[in-house]
Amino acid sequence: MELQALALQAGAVLREAGELIRSIPHPAVTSKEGHANFVTEADVASQTFLLERLGPLFPQARFFAEEQEEHQLAPGWNWIVDPIDGTTNFIRRYRPSAISAGLVKDGEGMLGLVYDPWANELFSAVRGQGAFCNGNPIHAAEIPLENALFVFGTAPYHRDLAEASFAVAKEVFLRCGDLRRCGSAALDLCYIAAGRCDGFFEAVLSPWDYAGASVILQEAGAHIGTVPGRTFTYQEPQPILAGTDALFRLLQEAAGKHLA
Repeated sequence: MELQALALQAGAVLREAGELIRSIPHPAVTSKEGHANFVTEADVASQTFLLERLGPLFPQARFFAEEQEEHQLAPGWNWIVDPIDGTTNFIRRYRPSAISAGLVKDGEGMLGLVYDPWANELFSAVRGQGAFCNGNPIHAAEIPLENALFVFGTAPYHRDLAEASFAVAKEVFLRCGDLRRCGSAALDLCYIAAGRCDGFFEAVLSPWDYAGASVILQEAGAHIGTVPGRTFTYQEPQPILAGTDALFRLLQEAAGKHLA
């Protein structure tokens, strides 16, 4: 299937998954390994739905999803799926949360979808064909560094990295306009793509947190990567830096200093 047609069909699946999680306003909650790391019945229901509906659309692709017991990219095509990015927000009804799906071929992001069911916004991109929100073209902003809006994640499951995380955040904050913390990395990255903010950092993110948004971000003219000296990958958790030109360079400098 041609990837643009696949993006349209897969986007419709994510919208349906959004309706599904909105229909479970008080989900049962269990804990996973790590501090304040939760999974809900809505996460499980959304993932089951996504795997069942995305699978037939592109049968040659394997699945690499958050609520699986084993996480391993297969050679060739893989869907990297997050059934709810921002689960703690979802549990607490603190709105920013999203459903994310990225299609990766041999380690290269080819298609990205992120759906915010609360704002009814579907961010989408196919490599080489631009980035969109609800079908309208989007592009990263061109804001001077001193006025830039920086968003970051606290890596809450890795409290040993708190000092380094906040050192990076402080250094960037002192040189840009202001700072935000949303709780959904997928949406943070899409907001850079849409020109709503300008840079992002988190000391540890898993591939399903950024796979879909990474394609959208790059197609919108921004950058994504990891700390200097490491190779960006969709295979394992890693530090993630993203942003427009000036802020991305500043993040590389600050993260290289505090996380190298």
